[in-house]
Amino acid sequence: MEKKLSLKQLMVMGGALFSMHFGAAIMLFPVQWGKEAGTAVWLMFIGALLSVIILPYFGYLALVKGDGTFLQLSRRITPKFGTFFAALTIFVIGPLYMVPRMSAAAWAAILQITGWQFDSYVPVVLFSIVYYLVTYWFVVNPGKVVEKIGNILFPVLIVIVTAVIIKSIISPIAPWTEPEFTQNPLLYGFLQGYATADLQCALIFGVIVVHGIRDAGVKGKEINRSLALIGVVGLGLLAISVLGHMIAGANTGGTIDLTLSALYTEMVLQLWGSAGGILFNIALVAAALTTAIGAVSSTSEIWEEIMLEKNPKLYTYRNFCIVSCVLSCIVSFTDLDTMVKVVGPVLDACYPPAIVIAMYYCVIRKPSDARNLKAGKWAMISAFAVSIIEMLVRYSDMFSLGWDVLAKAYHTLPLSDYSLAWLPVSVVLYALIWCASSFAGKSREA
Repeated sequence: MEKKLSLKQLMVMGGALFSMHFGAAIMLFPVQWGKEAGTAVWLMFIGALLSVIILPYFGYLALVKGDGTFLQLSRRITPKFGTFFAALTIFVIGPLYMVPRMSAAAWAAILQITGWQFDSYVPVVLFSIVYYLVTYWFVVNPGKVVEKIGNILFPVLIVIVTAVIIKSIISPIAPWTEPEFTQNPLLYGFLQGYATADLQCALIFGVIVVHGIRDAGVKGKEINRSLALIGVVGLGLLAISVLGHMIAGANTGGTIDLTLSALYTEMVLQLWGSAGGILFNIALVAAALTTAIGAVSSTSEIWEEIMLEKNPKLYTYRNFCIVSCVLSCIVSFTDLDTMVKVVGPVLDACYPPAIVIAMYYCVIRKPSDARNLKAGKWAMISAFAVSIIEMLVRYSDMFSLGWDVLAKAYHTLPLSDYSLAWLPVSVVLYALIWCASSFAGKSREA
């Protein structure tokens, strides 16, 4: 009989999965969403649920149904582009953007809470060095990453998050107000959640969750079943957290004219006083660590998978972890707003192909069929191509590059106003290529 995870192991690993997603974006965004939604918070939550919880779960299901890693799933659809796309995604999720953004945000919150001001770079350098040494301690043994997060950081996060949410419900700062936006709340919630790119995180984090499952002695088909159950636990907790934080944001009643970490900070200060500031700092540093740990470990495993054949002694998991921590530490000294502005669009461009991969393995009944693979390949490539065009349009607007012709061409595409222009293009191209391949196959048979 195959060994199964115990209830305790399931909860620890589910808690670790929650923690990694929570730190990526879901600690701060839902409070702002709730503030913006006001009386429309319930409808907006349903929209956000679809993109923040359901889409990422499709990512874990894709790993289960495809029985492989993010890299393996990408390569099966299109070997060369799949490898390039996986490498680009993990580079952005890793040292180029998400990991350094976490440590930079944690340091910024500490300065905001304490009011400290430094003329020297020494304090931030010392903080970053300690932060990434702690990160390395967590990731050095890939089989223990999920267990460490679940046993050490998850309890800290869940206690503080519960305290903030309950206090906000018991003692609301102000009554709910009318929504700050004019869009349909459900659509607005979906688009806001879509921007968090949690599906990409799911596809990447899956590799270390599986490593943790194997380290617990689980083998064979039970690994995939355990991954699906852990996804239910972790993302279920995340859904509760999103709803609780959105209600907390709505309970500010529009009285706090701030965003993201500044909004969260002011909210907990009003709810808990100076103790709230301390709670927030602890929670944010813990949340930042969980995402950094998950991203460093998972991307290092995938880099090893890509490069190991070239030099097994040099391209090892631990070496990639060291390089990732060092690069992330250096990038984290960049201004946070600049980092988000310059690199954020690249991460967004990587999202649509990731959705194509997830939906391909979740929806297509015969993913190994040649016709499906050919259609899936061009659906994935077209999604990336359209996203690159959107990225260039955004850069043109940011830096006044004057690429008006490109912008006009992009905005002729359906759903371009919602950053979903890739969707109809990919669906139509998939259908056309599948039909053409089927017709060609029947012609050959005749």
